[in-house]
Amino acid sequence: MNGAESTGNLAHMPYAGPSRLVDQRPFSAKSRRLLGVRDVAEWLGVSKGWVRDHAAGRRQPRLRSIKLGPSKGKGLWKFREEDVDEFVEAQCRK
Repeated sequence: MNGAESTGNLAHMPYAGPSRLVDQRPFSAKSRRLLGVRDVAEWLGVSKGWVRDHAAGRRQPRLRSIKLGPSKGKGLWKFREEDVDEFVEAQCRK
């Protein structure tokens, strides 16, 4: 079989693609999306530095976060939507 024949045969095969994998998961892809510093800053109406300070624990209250990369120094901060929701709810005054 040459390359042209194998490519032609693939065109007639159904595409399983990533969406099929997402359908098999117990959660939706949208609810599991990780947010970046900019996303959280825009959501809360604060600066990106404010978000980083509260995520790193330099300021209180602490914002639960995920840090990808080295524990000290530069790294990539990510946040789960449900953690930001919980943070906001915890800050509400009674």
